[in-house]
Amino acid sequence: MKRPIFLRVGAVVVAGLMLLGACQGEDEAVDPSDSTSDLTAPAGTVVTSTGDPTAEEPPNTEEPTDNGISASEVSSTTEAPLETTTTTTTTGVIAGSSSTISASEDNFPPSTTTTTLYIPVSPVSGLPVDDLSLLDRRLVAVKIDNHRMARPQSGIEEADGMIELVVEGGVTRFIALFHHSDSSWLGPMRSIRPTDWTLAKALNGVLVISGGQPWILNQVVSNDVPMIGDLGPPLTTRLRERAAPHNLYVNTFEARLIAEERNLDPRPPPALFNRGPTSASPLSPATYIFFDWTDSIDVVWHWDGSQYLRSTNGQSHQWLTQEGDSGPITADVLVVLSAERYTACPTGSGSCVPAWRTVGENRAVVFAEGRAEEGRWTRADTSDWFTLTGLTGEPIIVPPGRTWIMIYPETAELVW
Repeated sequence: MKRPIFLRVGAVVVAGLMLLGACQGEDEAVDPSDSTSDLTAPAGTVVTSTGDPTAEEPPNTEEPTDNGISASEVSSTTEAPLETTTTTTTTGVIAGSSSTISASEDNFPPSTTTTTLYIPVSPVSGLPVDDLSLLDRRLVAVKIDNHRMARPQSGIEEADGMIELVVEGGVTRFIALFHHSDSSWLGPMRSIRPTDWTLAKALNGVLVISGGQPWILNQVVSNDVPMIGDLGPPLTTRLRERAAPHNLYVNTFEARLIAEERNLDPRPPPALFNRGPTSASPLSPATYIFFDWTDSIDVVWHWDGSQYLRSTNGQSHQWLTQEGDSGPITADVLVVLSAERYTACPTGSGSCVPAWRTVGENRAVVFAEGRAEEGRWTRADTSDWFTLTGLTGEPIIVPPGRTWIMIYPETAELVW
């Protein structure tokens, strides 16, 4: 089974201390407070310390490493004369660096040791996750209504990531991605469209939907994408205060239980993007991004200095909990994938619906930290996820954070 992405810490401990101490006639004491690892560094950052005894103690996760050493053991260094201890912290899948240090005064041979510590991060958001078991499980992808009568939505603020795309009627719908997170009250949930399974397939996702036309459901089945429909309580519930069909809510905890009972594909999703410090230039600011989705829906994302806030048709787009609490819809990163629209039709009975070409190549724009980076996306097959490259062919680095992915009409205006 494919393992999640991990943070790798290379800790270099200088050998030769006992030989040096023997020559001097005394042993050197170990100072356990001389910790130089910063385990809370944001994903993709590199932090280098030079043995400052005032450095903050890293959290003791006690996650065992491959050689059985715990996090607390790795974070302690040995202080000795004539020697310097350097610890390099790096996240993602980049290997930690090593150093060779020599007690040159006594001409002892240099010695290098490397200890490895793994800390899990989400393949969907790139953010650290405390519980490793939550990463070694399937992704649940839930189709969410975005009709004006469906707003404010519930539970999408708890999702690890979001996908947005246009359906018929000039409106968009969402696909809420739940991997290490869950929601007991998510919705309103709606029916499937032809493009949905082409996105969920690459994520090893289970599609949770209210239903769909038979010819579209047949496409899902023939392409081996698992799905769960409206089964009633305890999985789904209708809210009497709202009119159908904008009143169906789902519990993702229950969806996972049903997936287990049906023995559906348990594989976790792959990493969505190359995560790290943004590769966008500070000379490309983007604090207000205007999306002209259709004639009836305009969206603005505003960078407030720490996150993007969403407005729909001139009003703040809000979420609402079952208990009545509310707040603005936000995202840390926006990924825009331009796509060609076509009309998908059944060979027999049923109605035609809009669909989007998500295989091939097209424009991509990543918005992060108030900056924009343009490039291209490529995708060979629906079994693969999108690969993002800059305009000169270099990989686009996407900062870790809750990511809102948009399958955006290639003919629609995008302004920032």
